[in-house]
Amino acid sequence: MKPFGSLLLSLLCFTVIIACGRVGSQTKSKDQSIGVQDHLAVKPFRVLVIIDNQWKDPLSYNIDSRRVEGEEFTDVVTMLKIWGIPFDVLRLDEQRLQINRFLDGEAKPNYGCVIWMADPNNLEGYSAHFETLKRAVEEYGISMIALFDNIMSGDVAELVGVDCKGTQRIDQNNNVEKFAISGDHFITRDAEGIALPNHELWVPSSITSGDFNTPTTKGPMGYLDSISIIHCSALESVEVLGTVAGNPQLVVRDLSDETKVIWIGGGKDWYRQYPVMRGIFRKSLVYAMGYGVFNDNFENGFIFIMDDVGCSEHAYSLRWHYPTPSKETLIKYLIEPLEERGLMMVQNITPGYANPKTRMIENAWDVEPFTDIFGNWQDYGSTYEGLKEGLERGVFEIQPHRAWSHMNWDLDSPPGPWWDDPIDGEMSDVDWYNEVVDVRRDAVPVPSNDLLFIYKTGIDAVWEAFGVVPLSAEVRPVAELKDGTHGGDDNGRIAAIAGLGVSRECYVGFDRTIEFSMMMPEQFTCHDLDLTPKSGALADTIDEDWGVLLEMTTEQLLGSKIAGGRRASLLNNTDWIDSRKDKYWMGFNETCAYLHSSIKETSGNGFGLVFNYDTHYCKYFENKSSRWTLELSDSFREKLGSGASVIIDGRKTGMELGPEQLIEIPGGLGSHKIDIGTKQ
Repeated sequence: MKPFGSLLLSLLCFTVIIACGRVGSQTKSKDQSIGVQDHLAVKPFRVLVIIDNQWKDPLSYNIDSRRVEGEEFTDVVTMLKIWGIPFDVLRLDEQRLQINRFLDGEAKPNYGCVIWMADPNNLEGYSAHFETLKRAVEEYGISMIALFDNIMSGDVAELVGVDCKGTQRIDQNNNVEKFAISGDHFITRDAEGIALPNHELWVPSSITSGDFNTPTTKGPMGYLDSISIIHCSALESVEVLGTVAGNPQLVVRDLSDETKVIWIGGGKDWYRQYPVMRGIFRKSLVYAMGYGVFNDNFENGFIFIMDDVGCSEHAYSLRWHYPTPSKETLIKYLIEPLEERGLMMVQNITPGYANPKTRMIENAWDVEPFTDIFGNWQDYGSTYEGLKEGLERGVFEIQPHRAWSHMNWDLDSPPGPWWDDPIDGEMSDVDWYNEVVDVRRDAVPVPSNDLLFIYKTGIDAVWEAFGVVPLSAEVRPVAELKDGTHGGDDNGRIAAIAGLGVSRECYVGFDRTIEFSMMMPEQFTCHDLDLTPKSGALADTIDEDWGVLLEMTTEQLLGSKIAGGRRASLLNNTDWIDSRKDKYWMGFNETCAYLHSSIKETSGNGFGLVFNYDTHYCKYFENKSSRWTLELSDSFREKLGSGASVIIDGRKTGMELGPEQLIEIPGGLGSHKIDIGTKQ
């Protein structure tokens, strides 16, 4: 079956398990046989993020830097999606605060928690009907976490449990008035005594930069934006866990054993800067819902990527040319070192070969060996055999790089044609060698239907050559996006239709595309150029100095057998592996599987969770186990009882239930169930 048919079948067969056992459900008496956990008011494992006008996409699909104002909305969505917490978004610039937006089809609570991050000053009419928010919390028992300075409304402040007197901008650079975390509480258990801002606690972003590599040096924090604090006092029912200049900025209010209201102030960019703030938000979610399940596999994750294998650019570009690697080279310098250490890497290949002689895109692996204009022997068939060898030995994961050919979608029209222009003419313009944005024509979008064709053809080319269905390709090409243009705007939706599920820094789905702001696995990207011996030519340089090639003459470039910017030393050197031996090496297939996992609380009595692994997006889990962190609040765990244990797919694990435990789910697609049982 072709990959598209497989995807359609998986979508038709996908089942959604309806969440039951929610707040207000009936409980059984203690003498009944199921156990004390039946008395739990189990909240739905789903949150509702409420915003005002931060999201600018009229389709409510793309969450990215072009269509989100500010950083806080993207940061919150990033945390929820990477952790694996299901969420919906209520945007009050378009929608209203209506009670049914908080409920399911049976008019029962649809969410365990609301994340309130809507500025009351930006709301009007029924979008500012805060009585509905109060009703959702107080009548339906949906917990709430309010963020930043978005509580300057009497009703919202009353819910939080503070008396607001006004706001003030605080300069973070003067190191005087800090956000001081105190209080012995579940939420601040790992953060007590910390004061922010603090350079020692700051970490650089884990999101790749324009060169597709994750920044690894810390460096200075730079100038810090001022933060808005609220001058307020706490009501008697509130516990203060953090202050700025004596003003409560982190508080918790227990409305009941199950319903909590939490307010976390501080800087709007602190979640991406300080892991400790992410920890406070995470503990707040657990405290608000009683439990939480989290994907922590990206924290120490590392993806080693090689781009461009199979690309015709190597044979025709003045400023990026070198021989394609042979099977023997791939085995000696990549496959064997990886196999010895039990590791794997991603090969972002280019299966479509733009052939100037035939003026068409061909199968790269069928191109007859030849000597190119620079004097390099090009044997793409040998490269193909090496890729297959690495795949069979389990050390290569195959994905399409840009999409299919690494070339512009239209190589014929002006300013082309590219095919038969002199090598120092149009063929030398690096803007032709981009695919999912028409960079050569002022970074305009590739026509949607053609982009869909390109994505699908790249997927099919990988399937036909290697027998695997790829899930990753280029969606948000940072280097190709230009201010004031719309190139790339619709790539996520089209990639999702084609069957892709992830990109370097993106989640791609039918529900939305998310350009993550943090927390993705560290990535390092090199090229097959790094498998060639250094030539000593001026055009054979390092990546940081590649710009010098733009100043070289045609004669100089033609005289260099190797031209390009190197990123790694891979020949007779295993430091590229050994220096990262403590990392968890993974690929995009595993990344995709975690991001597309579906988690819900179980139906019926008691407490449990159902994990659904889609047959297309979660294919990685077919024969491999998955790991999740289950966290329980103190009160929730007490209600489960001291003898509670974990049962996975009907088998007792022998694991004693604690505040935090690593759950390993055996390989297999479809549904897996975790039950929390008690000894009778």
